Amino acid sequence: MGLENIVIPSFVDIFLIILIAETFLGALTNVFIILVNVQAWMKGQTLNSSDHIVVALAFSNMGFSCVNAATTIFIVFFKEILFTNNSIFSIIYYIMSYTIFSSSWLNAWLCLFFFLKIISFKDGCLSWLKMNISSVVPWLILISQIISFVSCLPLIWTITEVYADNTTTVLATNQTTKLTGYQINTLYNLYSLVINCIVPFLVVMVTTGRIITSLCSHTRHMKDNMGESGGPSLKAHQTAARTMTSLLILYLIFYVVEVALGYLPMISPLYWVCFIAMASFSTVESILLIMGNSKLKQACEGILKHCRKTG
Repeated sequence: MGLENIVIPSFVDIFLIILIAETFLGALTNVFIILVNVQAWMKGQTLNSSDHIVVALAFSNMGFSCVNAATTIFIVFFKEILFTNNSIFSIIYYIMSYTIFSSSWLNAWLCLFFFLKIISFKDGCLSWLKMNISSVVPWLILISQIISFVSCLPLIWTITEVYADNTTTVLATNQTTKLTGYQINTLYNLYSLVINCIVPFLVVMVTTGRIITSLCSHTRHMKDNMGESGGPSLKAHQTAARTMTSLLILYLIFYVVEVALGYLPMISPLYWVCFIAMASFSTVESILLIMGNSKLKQACEGILKHCRKTG
Protein backbone atom coordinates (compact mmCIF):
# COMPACT_ATOMS: atom_id res chain seq x y z
CA MET A 1 0.00 0.00 0.00
CA GLY A 2 2.12 2.86 -1.28
CA LEU A 3 1.33 6.49 -2.02
CA GLU A 4 1.61 5.84 -5.75
CA ASN A 5 -1.55 3.73 -5.46
CA ILE A 6 -3.51 6.31 -3.46
CA VAL A 7 -5.32 8.40 -6.06
CA ILE A 8 -8.15 10.57 -4.75
CA PRO A 9 -10.85 11.15 -7.41
CA SER A 10 -12.51 14.53 -7.85
CA PHE A 11 -15.98 13.20 -6.98
CA VAL A 12 -14.92 12.12 -3.47
CA ASP A 13 -16.39 15.26 -1.86
CA ILE A 14 -19.96 13.97 -2.11
CA PHE A 15 -18.91 10.70 -0.47
CA LEU A 16 -17.16 12.64 2.29
CA ILE A 17 -20.40 14.49 3.04
CA ILE A 18 -22.30 11.19 3.20
CA LEU A 19 -19.63 9.72 5.50
CA ILE A 20 -19.86 12.68 7.87
CA ALA A 21 -23.65 12.25 8.01
CA GLU A 22 -23.24 8.51 8.65
CA THR A 23 -20.71 9.13 11.40
CA PHE A 24 -23.01 11.64 13.12
CA LEU A 25 -26.04 9.34 12.88
CA GLY A 26 -24.01 6.34 14.04
CA ALA A 27 -22.68 8.25 17.05
CA LEU A 28 -26.19 9.50 17.86
CA THR A 29 -27.86 6.07 17.76
CA ASN A 30 -25.09 4.35 19.72
CA VAL A 31 -25.00 7.08 22.37
CA PHE A 32 -28.79 6.68 22.61
CA ILE A 33 -28.37 2.95 23.30
CA ILE A 34 -25.78 3.61 26.00
CA LEU A 35 -27.74 6.43 27.68
CA VAL A 36 -31.02 4.50 27.81
CA ASN A 37 -29.32 1.57 29.55
CA VAL A 38 -27.34 3.82 31.89
CA GLN A 39 -30.52 5.68 32.82
CA ALA A 40 -32.32 2.39 33.49
CA TRP A 41 -29.41 1.23 35.66
CA MET A 42 -29.38 4.50 37.62
CA LYS A 43 -33.11 4.06 38.30
CA GLY A 44 -32.35 0.74 39.94
CA GLN A 45 -33.39 -1.49 37.07
CA THR A 46 -31.32 -4.61 36.55
CA LEU A 47 -29.72 -4.90 33.14
CA ASN A 48 -29.99 -8.38 31.71
CA SER A 49 -27.32 -10.18 29.73
CA SER A 50 -28.55 -8.97 26.35
CA ASP A 51 -28.40 -5.36 27.62
CA HIS A 52 -24.74 -5.84 28.57
CA ILE A 53 -23.93 -7.18 25.10
CA VAL A 54 -25.87 -4.42 23.37
CA VAL A 55 -24.08 -1.70 25.37
CA ALA A 56 -20.71 -3.27 24.58
CA LEU A 57 -21.69 -3.37 20.88
CA ALA A 58 -22.65 0.30 21.02
CA PHE A 59 -19.20 1.26 22.35
CA SER A 60 -17.50 -0.90 19.73
CA ASN A 61 -19.60 0.55 16.91
CA MET A 62 -18.89 4.11 18.03
CA GLY A 63 -15.19 3.37 17.80
CA PHE A 64 -15.67 1.90 14.32
CA SER A 65 -17.54 4.99 13.11
CA CYS A 66 -14.92 7.37 14.49
CA VAL A 67 -11.95 5.50 13.03
CA ASN A 68 -13.67 5.32 9.64
CA ALA A 69 -14.18 9.08 9.68
CA ALA A 70 -10.57 9.64 10.74
CA THR A 71 -9.29 7.32 7.99
CA THR A 72 -11.26 9.15 5.31
CA ILE A 73 -10.08 12.57 6.49
CA PHE A 74 -6.46 11.41 6.45
CA ILE A 75 -6.78 9.76 3.00
CA VAL A 76 -8.45 12.80 1.44
CA PHE A 77 -6.49 15.61 3.11
CA PHE A 78 -3.35 14.14 4.73
CA LYS A 79 -2.49 10.97 2.83
CA GLU A 80 1.26 11.72 2.90
CA ILE A 81 1.16 11.83 6.71
CA LEU A 82 -0.98 8.70 6.99
CA PHE A 83 1.16 6.56 4.71
CA THR A 84 4.57 7.85 5.78
CA ASN A 85 4.05 8.03 9.55
CA ASN A 86 4.12 4.53 10.97
CA SER A 87 2.64 5.57 14.32
CA ILE A 88 -0.51 7.13 12.84
CA PHE A 89 -0.98 4.35 10.30
CA SER A 90 -0.49 1.63 12.93
CA ILE A 91 -2.87 3.24 15.43
CA ILE A 92 -5.65 3.68 12.86
CA TYR A 93 -5.17 0.19 11.45
CA TYR A 94 -5.14 -1.30 14.96
CA ILE A 95 -8.32 0.47 16.11
CA MET A 96 -10.07 -0.42 12.85
CA SER A 97 -9.16 -4.11 13.22
CA TYR A 98 -10.02 -4.18 16.93
CA THR A 99 -13.49 -2.69 16.49
CA ILE A 100 -14.30 -5.09 13.62
CA PHE A 101 -13.15 -8.12 15.62
CA SER A 102 -14.88 -6.92 18.77
CA SER A 103 -18.20 -6.32 17.00
CA SER A 104 -18.02 -9.72 15.33
CA TRP A 105 -17.61 -11.54 18.64
CA LEU A 106 -20.23 -9.46 20.46
CA ASN A 107 -22.72 -10.06 17.67
CA ALA A 108 -22.05 -13.80 18.00
CA TRP A 109 -22.66 -13.66 21.77
CA LEU A 110 -25.92 -11.76 21.28
CA CYS A 111 -27.20 -14.40 18.86
CA LEU A 112 -25.98 -17.14 21.21
CA PHE A 113 -27.90 -15.46 24.06
CA PHE A 114 -31.14 -15.44 22.06
CA PHE A 115 -30.51 -19.04 21.04
CA LEU A 116 -30.00 -20.22 24.64
CA LYS A 117 -32.98 -18.27 25.98
CA ILE A 118 -35.41 -19.61 23.38
CA ILE A 119 -34.33 -23.18 22.67
CA SER A 120 -34.86 -25.84 25.33
CA PHE A 121 -32.11 -28.32 26.23
CA LYS A 122 -32.40 -31.45 28.35
CA ASP A 123 -28.76 -31.78 29.41
CA GLY A 124 -25.17 -31.21 28.32
CA CYS A 125 -23.04 -28.11 27.86
CA LEU A 126 -25.79 -26.03 26.24
CA SER A 127 -28.14 -26.83 29.11
CA TRP A 128 -25.49 -25.67 31.61
CA LEU A 129 -24.93 -22.47 29.59
CA LYS A 130 -28.68 -21.79 29.56
CA MET A 131 -28.87 -22.18 33.34
CA ASN A 132 -25.83 -19.95 33.95
CA ILE A 133 -26.19 -17.45 31.11
CA SER A 134 -26.25 -14.41 33.40
CA SER A 135 -22.86 -15.23 34.92
CA VAL A 136 -21.34 -16.49 31.66
CA VAL A 137 -22.10 -13.45 29.45
CA PRO A 138 -19.76 -10.98 31.26
CA TRP A 139 -16.95 -13.50 30.86
CA LEU A 140 -17.76 -13.98 27.18
CA ILE A 141 -17.63 -10.21 26.66
CA LEU A 142 -14.32 -9.93 28.53
CA ILE A 143 -12.71 -12.89 26.75
CA SER A 144 -13.79 -11.66 23.32
CA GLN A 145 -12.28 -8.22 24.01
CA ILE A 146 -9.01 -9.83 25.10
CA ILE A 147 -8.95 -12.01 21.97
CA SER A 148 -9.66 -8.99 19.76
CA PHE A 149 -7.01 -6.88 21.51
CA VAL A 150 -4.30 -9.54 21.39
CA SER A 151 -5.08 -10.61 17.81
CA CYS A 152 -4.48 -7.09 16.55
CA LEU A 153 -1.01 -6.71 18.04
CA PRO A 154 0.80 -9.01 15.56
CA LEU A 155 -1.00 -7.19 12.73
CA ILE A 156 1.05 -4.13 13.67
CA TRP A 157 4.26 -6.09 14.25
CA THR A 158 4.02 -7.72 10.80
CA ILE A 159 3.52 -4.46 8.89
CA THR A 160 6.46 -3.74 6.60
CA GLU A 161 7.54 -0.38 5.24
CA VAL A 162 7.71 0.28 1.49
CA TYR A 163 10.59 2.48 0.35
CA ALA A 164 11.33 4.37 -2.83
CA ASP A 165 13.59 1.60 -4.16
CA ASN A 166 10.68 -0.91 -3.82
CA THR A 167 12.30 -2.69 -0.87
CA THR A 168 10.49 -3.53 2.36
CA THR A 169 11.63 -3.70 5.95
CA VAL A 170 10.09 -4.33 9.34
CA LEU A 171 8.82 -1.23 11.17
CA ALA A 172 11.50 -1.42 13.83
CA THR A 173 14.37 -1.30 11.30
CA ASN A 174 15.93 2.07 10.51
CA GLN A 175 16.29 3.07 6.85
CA THR A 176 17.67 6.14 5.18
CA THR A 177 15.75 5.76 1.90
CA LYS A 178 12.41 7.48 1.37
CA LEU A 179 9.37 5.80 2.96
CA THR A 180 6.44 5.67 0.52
CA GLY A 181 3.89 3.44 2.25
CA TYR A 182 3.22 0.10 3.95
CA GLN A 183 2.49 -3.52 3.23
CA ILE A 184 0.34 -5.66 5.52
CA ASN A 185 1.21 -9.31 6.11
CA THR A 186 -1.41 -11.16 4.06
CA LEU A 187 -1.00 -14.53 5.79
CA TYR A 188 -1.46 -13.26 9.33
CA ASN A 189 -4.22 -10.92 8.22
CA LEU A 190 -6.08 -13.93 6.80
CA TYR A 191 -5.43 -15.92 9.96
CA SER A 192 -6.79 -13.17 12.21
CA LEU A 193 -9.86 -12.73 10.00
CA VAL A 194 -10.64 -16.45 10.19
CA ILE A 195 -10.38 -16.45 14.00
CA ASN A 196 -12.17 -13.17 14.68
CA CYS A 197 -14.65 -12.91 11.80
CA ILE A 198 -15.35 -16.30 10.26
CA VAL A 199 -15.71 -18.19 13.56
CA PRO A 200 -18.15 -15.64 15.07
CA PHE A 201 -20.04 -15.54 11.77
CA LEU A 202 -20.45 -19.33 11.90
CA VAL A 203 -21.85 -19.00 15.43
CA VAL A 204 -24.37 -16.43 14.15
CA MET A 205 -25.27 -18.58 11.16
CA VAL A 206 -25.78 -21.80 13.16
CA THR A 207 -27.78 -20.18 15.98
CA THR A 208 -29.92 -18.17 13.55
CA GLY A 209 -30.65 -21.26 11.46
CA ARG A 210 -31.65 -23.19 14.57
CA ILE A 211 -33.88 -20.34 15.78
CA ILE A 212 -35.67 -20.10 12.41
CA THR A 213 -36.24 -23.86 12.35
CA SER A 214 -37.59 -23.74 15.89
CA LEU A 215 -39.77 -20.74 15.02
CA CYS A 216 -41.48 -22.58 12.17
CA SER A 217 -42.32 -25.50 14.46
CA HIS A 218 -43.26 -23.23 17.37
CA THR A 219 -45.50 -21.05 15.19
CA ARG A 220 -47.46 -24.02 13.96
CA HIS A 221 -47.88 -25.38 17.47
CA MET A 222 -48.85 -22.07 19.10
CA LYS A 223 -51.36 -21.13 16.41
CA ASP A 224 -53.03 -24.49 16.75
CA ASN A 225 -53.49 -23.90 20.48
CA MET A 226 -53.83 -20.10 20.79
CA GLY A 227 -55.08 -18.88 17.43
CA GLU A 228 -53.44 -16.53 14.95
CA SER A 229 -51.77 -14.31 17.51
CA GLY A 230 -49.80 -17.16 19.02
CA GLY A 231 -49.35 -15.31 22.32
CA PRO A 232 -46.42 -13.29 23.70
CA SER A 233 -44.06 -16.27 23.57
CA LEU A 234 -44.41 -16.51 19.80
CA LYS A 235 -43.97 -12.75 19.35
CA ALA A 236 -40.76 -12.79 21.40
CA HIS A 237 -39.56 -15.72 19.31
CA GLN A 238 -40.34 -13.85 16.08
CA THR A 239 -38.58 -10.67 17.28
CA ALA A 240 -35.43 -12.62 18.15
CA ALA A 241 -35.51 -14.43 14.80
CA ARG A 242 -35.91 -11.15 12.87
CA THR A 243 -33.07 -9.49 14.78
CA MET A 244 -30.71 -12.45 14.34
CA THR A 245 -31.53 -12.83 10.64
CA SER A 246 -31.00 -9.11 10.06
CA LEU A 247 -27.63 -9.20 11.85
CA LEU A 248 -26.60 -12.28 9.86
CA ILE A 249 -27.39 -10.54 6.57
CA LEU A 250 -25.71 -7.31 7.72
CA TYR A 251 -22.46 -9.05 8.63
CA LEU A 252 -22.50 -11.07 5.41
CA ILE A 253 -22.80 -7.85 3.39
CA PHE A 254 -20.09 -6.22 5.50
CA TYR A 255 -17.59 -9.02 4.87
CA VAL A 256 -18.35 -9.06 1.12
CA VAL A 257 -17.81 -5.28 0.96
CA GLU A 258 -14.55 -5.62 2.93
CA VAL A 259 -13.24 -8.15 0.41
CA ALA A 260 -14.36 -5.96 -2.51
CA LEU A 261 -12.45 -2.97 -1.11
CA GLY A 262 -9.26 -5.01 -1.26
CA TYR A 263 -9.58 -5.46 -5.04
CA LEU A 264 -11.19 -2.24 -6.28
CA PRO A 265 -9.00 0.72 -7.30
CA MET A 266 -9.52 3.87 -5.24
CA ILE A 267 -10.20 5.87 -8.41
CA SER A 268 -13.34 3.80 -9.08
CA PRO A 269 -16.71 5.18 -7.89
CA LEU A 270 -17.61 1.61 -6.86
CA TYR A 271 -14.74 1.67 -4.34
CA TRP A 272 -16.27 4.65 -2.57
CA VAL A 273 -19.77 3.17 -2.75
CA CYS A 274 -18.39 0.09 -0.98
CA PHE A 275 -16.52 2.29 1.51
CA ILE A 276 -19.70 4.17 2.37
CA ALA A 277 -21.57 0.86 2.69
CA MET A 278 -18.88 -0.39 5.08
CA ALA A 279 -18.95 2.86 7.07
CA SER A 280 -22.75 2.62 7.46
CA PHE A 281 -22.36 -0.71 9.25
CA SER A 282 -22.39 0.67 12.81
CA THR A 283 -25.39 2.91 12.12
CA VAL A 284 -27.44 0.12 10.56
CA GLU A 285 -26.55 -2.32 13.33
CA SER A 286 -27.49 0.16 16.06
CA ILE A 287 -30.88 0.71 14.38
CA LEU A 288 -31.43 -3.06 14.21
CA LEU A 289 -30.55 -3.37 17.90
CA ILE A 290 -32.99 -0.60 18.82
CA MET A 291 -35.80 -2.16 16.79
CA GLY A 292 -35.14 -5.59 18.32
CA ASN A 293 -35.04 -4.42 21.95
CA SER A 294 -38.35 -3.50 23.56
CA LYS A 295 -36.81 -1.07 26.07
CA LEU A 296 -34.80 0.78 23.43
CA LYS A 297 -37.72 0.77 21.00
CA GLN A 298 -40.12 2.24 23.56
CA ALA A 299 -37.60 4.94 24.52
CA CYS A 300 -37.11 5.82 20.84
CA GLU A 301 -40.85 5.97 20.23
CA GLY A 302 -41.25 8.19 23.31
CA ILE A 303 -38.65 10.64 21.98
CA LEU A 304 -40.26 10.71 18.53
CA LYS A 305 -43.71 11.36 20.06
CA HIS A 306 -42.28 14.17 22.18
CA CYS A 307 -40.62 15.70 19.11
CA ARG A 308 -43.90 15.58 17.15
CA LYS A 309 -45.78 17.27 20.01
CA THR A 310 -43.22 20.03 20.48
CA GLY A 311 -42.81 20.45 16.70
